[in-house]
Amino acid sequence: MQPRPPRHPKSLYQRLIEEALSLRDQAENAPSDARDRLLSRAQQLESAANMEGWLSSAELKPPT
Repeated sequence: MQPRPPRHPKSLYQRLIEEALSLRDQAENAPSDARDRLLSRAQQLESAANMEGWLSSAELKPPT
């Protein structure tokens, strides 16, 4: 049995948001086609962060 990889010190939500912010910063100085790709990826990461927040919420209950 292989050992489990170490846990990240930051939550998945935090990592997704930080990456999205980084991509938005990069997009400010990028040419238009690259800027569009960076902003699209940042939006995807923000959506993923929101979904992760919903899924890990304490109010989420399994179906009965």
